[in-house]
Amino acid sequence: MSERNLFLRFIGTGLELIVSGFLAILYTQTQNTGRGFDPNPVFWKAFIIIHVALLILIPLLAKGRTLGLLLTNLTIESNSGKPPNILQIFLRAVLGFGPVILTQGMWYWVSFVTGLMDSKGRGWSELISYTTIKWKEPPLE
Repeated sequence: MSERNLFLRFIGTGLELIVSGFLAILYTQTQNTGRGFDPNPVFWKAFIIIHVALLILIPLLAKGRTLGLLLTNLTIESNSGKPPNILQIFLRAVLGFGPVILTQGMWYWVSFVTGLMDSKGRGWSELISYTTIKWKEPPLE
């Protein structure tokens, strides 16, 4: 199970969602909707836009690694052993997080079960983008 890094991936995903939520809260506070603590649709729109942007922009700058992968010292590579290309980054962001939005978060369970069933521990987003998450090894000196 340690080879699959499922616990670290779970922690990394949670940290990504917390950061996206915090940024969405900051944005929502700048919008004077007058709703107070009532459910605010501005927050959810901001959250989705910010989270998808973070899932695309950070990996483009960090060799495919998302914020959660950076914080948990995991790395991602293509199934061929190379860093992921731009298409794979977009597939992971859009087709990996898109179903989560459409199912109001329930798709995370599908990804978790997929990670348990796959021999390499790949979740939904890794399967559709032909990538694998691994522990980042320190550079050789």
